[in-house]
Order: sequence, then structure tokens, then C-alpha cells
Amino acid sequence: MEVVAYLHNSDLLLEDEKGVAVICGSHYVLSIGDKVHIREVIDQSAKLYQVQISFASAEHAMMHDDEIQMKFVGDRSQLDDYLLTTTVH
Repeated sequence: MEVVAYLHNSDLLLEDEKGVAVICGSHYVLSIGDKVHIREVIDQSAKLYQVQISFASAEHAMMHDDEIQMKFVGDRSQLDDYLLTTTVH
């Protein structure tokens, strides 16, 4: 999945052909265009995943291991509902 936007509270929006995801908690500073490859679940109840990250600024030449929290997974219409319910108005 590719980082396509910054959201509130340092969350990031990822997108690929299958859908969208909202993540947080990376040990790296991610930018638009970076790619996050989800590898496996570390802790299902905490929604913690092992990932590999490739940075657009390095032309995706290297992979970096990390852990992230997956806050949301779905499609664009489900994302609108998620943002509506989690954003303070």
C-alpha cells in the first residue's frame, strides 16, 4: 500500500487497488509516496502488524522492518464513515 495522505493525530492513509487503510505508530517518519508492505499480525487484539517500508525518496531501493497499528481497513465509502465517527467536530 502507498501513503497517500496525512490524517489527524499523525495517522496516515494508505491505498492500493484493494482498498484503503489508516495506520499509526511507525518508528519511521513516512511521507506521501512511501510504500508499506503488510507482512503479518503481531498482536490481533492490539491490531499491531509487522510491515516492511520502502521510501520514495530512496527510490524504493531498500526495505525497512517496522511495526504499525492498523486503525482501519476498508474501501473509500467505509473510510468516510470511519472519519466521521473518529473526528472531533
